[in-house]
Amino acid sequence: MDRPQAQQRVDACIRAHGGYWDKFQILARLSEELGEVASALQRLESLRPRKGDVDLAGEVGDLLFTLAAFANVNGLSLEDCLTQVFDKYDSRDGQAWKSQS
Repeated sequence: MDRPQAQQRVDACIRAHGGYWDKFQILARLSEELGEVASALQRLESLRPRKGDVDLAGEVGDLLFTLAAFANVNGLSLEDCLTQVFDKYDSRDGQAWKSQS
């Protein structure tokens, strides 16, 4: 599945389950999901107690789903956002990364 298809699938899922939350609720959810990714990684790396059943891939999936929802509600294309950031990295930061290697 490519990024535009992912955004469309997220949109269909959200609409099928009652519609979008407002922008700030989605932003709060995005922060929550990122925290869950951090928590899962800390458990996997034994930096937090109760290693137990950790689903890092599932947590990253939740984060990506919520990021796509955030992009959708703000009228953004993830494809365009990534293209823009790659262009920025290539033109502005490319040399800085090479000098750190």
